[in-house]
Amino acid sequence: MRLILIAHGLINQSGHHYMEARAFKEEAAKHYLDCKILAHRDIGPLIRDELDALPLFQHTPYKPLHKRRYLAPLLDFIFFGRAMKNQLLSLPAETITSPDILVCSITRAREILGLALWLARTPQNKHPFLVLNFMIDDISQPFSKTKHRSINIKPARFYRFAFNLLKKSFDPDRLLLSAGGTAFAQTMAGILNHPVEDFPLPVQHEFPVVRPENQFFEQAPLIAFLGWMRERKGSDLAGPVIRRVLQQHPCCRFFLQANPICWEKRWTDDIGQNAMTRVHIHRGEMTQEEYQNTMSRADLVLLPYLSAGYTLQTSGIFSEAMAMGKVSIIPEGTWMADMTKKLGGGGVLYARHEVGAIAEAILKALEHLPQLTRDMQGISSMWRESMGMKAFVQRILDAAG
Repeated sequence: MRLILIAHGLINQSGHHYMEARAFKEEAAKHYLDCKILAHRDIGPLIRDELDALPLFQHTPYKPLHKRRYLAPLLDFIFFGRAMKNQLLSLPAETITSPDILVCSITRAREILGLALWLARTPQNKHPFLVLNFMIDDISQPFSKTKHRSINIKPARFYRFAFNLLKKSFDPDRLLLSAGGTAFAQTMAGILNHPVEDFPLPVQHEFPVVRPENQFFEQAPLIAFLGWMRERKGSDLAGPVIRRVLQQHPCCRFFLQANPICWEKRWTDDIGQNAMTRVHIHRGEMTQEEYQNTMSRADLVLLPYLSAGYTLQTSGIFSEAMAMGKVSIIPEGTWMADMTKKLGGGGVLYARHEVGAIAEAILKALEHLPQLTRDMQGISSMWRESMGMKAFVQRILDAAG
């Protein structure tokens, strides 16, 4: 038996795909299992050699393939699925076999279609045990009030069509569906009419532990805003929020990741030159070492996300902050908020996606930062054990028997 990971977003060390693939391989080794990484065809040679990864896939999990207004979703679904099928069929027959466990950690409707088309062309006695994990919420849509959501029927139909096609040629006893969070799992189960389990996140949590207590606050508190920036993540509010916080708490510091770099000018203009002396902006992508070092130095992690986009969807950055004992600033009505309430700590919540509400949450966190950070120590240990790649792989092995 081998563990095989579909890592079609694995190209370089930026983002979470590299750490995910490395952690997956390390966990397989702990169970004395061979592991194969099926990566993007443009994977860098150093990472390819380090992970013994196989360059294969043409498309990443995120980039749309078509821009035509009305037909784009359908064309994207069809072309991605066909391309994935052809790439899997191009593999030697011994690459994926019946005793193996094939894991697609980031699954959308088009990945299901690609796998369904491939399995239909593959002898049934060669089918692996298949794990489909849902991490991207592209099937729910907000109403005018962000706390209420409904299913977007168009992408839901793609999911149903692809999954029904997959079931026609696949043994349901060799299929595991999972999602991060109870609400996400229940929603996907309703769409697919198939059980979906609430699973840990397939993220790397082998990070440095939180600094010893006697080293807290040797410098002014550092607040980090990291990741790929877009308005859904509150990037447009970050500058005004920081300006307001620094007006009332001028001693704290901010670290911002301008990725893409166009955000640098907007933030600089919004914050103002005088306040920018307390702000460091990293331009573009970060290596995993840079990312981990920044997270380890941060006292607070700013996640000014639009709650409508994260009611179901999980957050890798939040999970990494929890694993490292860092308190996050997060919106009410989200998976992140549910986790902090369940565990009794880990975040300071804001109710409205507004500059004033987010700034107020940061100031409240700064006021109570010593106690909030001490409370994180037990939560961090629990999170590292139950929510990372270690737990994710173990649950898969248990399910596969």
